[in-house]
Amino acid sequence: MSKGISPQLEDKIKRYQTLQQQMNSLQQQIQAVKHEQLDIDKALKEIDELPDAEECYRSVGRLLVKSTVKETKVNLGEQKDLYDTRVKLAEKSYGKIKKQFEGLEKELKVALEPSEK
Repeated sequence: MSKGISPQLEDKIKRYQTLQQQMNSLQQQIQAVKHEQLDIDKALKEIDELPDAEECYRSVGRLLVKSTVKETKVNLGEQKDLYDTRVKLAEKSYGKIKKQFEGLEKELKVALEPSEK
C-alpha cells in the first residue's frame, strides 16, 4: 500500500477485499445450488404423472441405476430439501457478510475522504 496509509487502514482494506471475495464465492455457490434445484424440479415434473411402481433410471454419480418412480421421487425430494437448506444457509451467510462489508465500506470512505481532497 501507500506510505501515507496507516497499518490499521491497510488491514481494513484487506478485510474489505476478503469480504468482497467471500460474497462473490457465496453468490456462485447459491447460483450453482439453485441450478441443481431447477434440474430436480424438471425431473420431478417429468415423472409426476407416472405410476409409482413404474421402473425408471436415476443417476447415481456416473451410473444410471434402475429404480421405481416412487423411490426416485423420494430420493429427488430428499435432494431438493437438502439443496433448499444449503441455499438458506448460504443466503444467511451472505447477508451477514454483506452487512460487515457495507459497514467496512462506510468506514473506508470516511477514512479515505480527507486524503482525496
